[in-house]
Amino acid sequence: MSEITGTVSKRYSARSLVTTGMMIALTIILAFTPIGMIRLPVVSITIAHVPAIIAAMVMTLPESMAVALAFGFSSLFLAISSPASILDPYFVNPLVSILPRALIPVTAYFTYHGLKKLMKNVRQGDSIAIIVGTVVGNLTNTFGVYAMLYLIYAQQIFEKTGKPALSLIIAAISTTTLYKCIGIVIIVLPIVKALKKAIRR
Repeated sequence: MSEITGTVSKRYSARSLVTTGMMIALTIILAFTPIGMIRLPVVSITIAHVPAIIAAMVMTLPESMAVALAFGFSSLFLAISSPASILDPYFVNPLVSILPRALIPVTAYFTYHGLKKLMKNVRQGDSIAIIVGTVVGNLTNTFGVYAMLYLIYAQQIFEKTGKPALSLIIAAISTTTLYKCIGIVIIVLPIVKALKKAIRR
């Protein structure tokens, strides 16, 4: 019996490692290509955090955090090697580029699993939990990054752009956040449901 248990455990560990590696690879591809990162003069628009959100709902929290950290370190590397927007130089600070990204799977994970338990007897409860978890994860990225930019670099942003940091941040959030939330939900919902179905099989 112990041999069987050990074999199953090794297979699970191998599968987990491979899945995590694939999610990290996908994150890096999205972060370094226009598929997942549109770099604009003021701020970049990205969906490179989508794998971290998906991982939070179909994998363990440590695995999904590893995926999120891949996104954070990719942002840090891009800020150092090829800054494109006026805000990119501030992403060399890990508190801006990495910390908010590390929190994405944390909020998505607990939102999803908490709602799933609360709505276990509700029809389409799992889908609702996925949608809300996705929105929360996405907003964690958006507001986490901008909050750190404001708290640390408000004065420098004003001196560089001539505009108050808060007004610049509000403008950036208001023009992209709603559309990004809708788009990311459309991407994440069917993928998570398909992956969960495959895992059950």
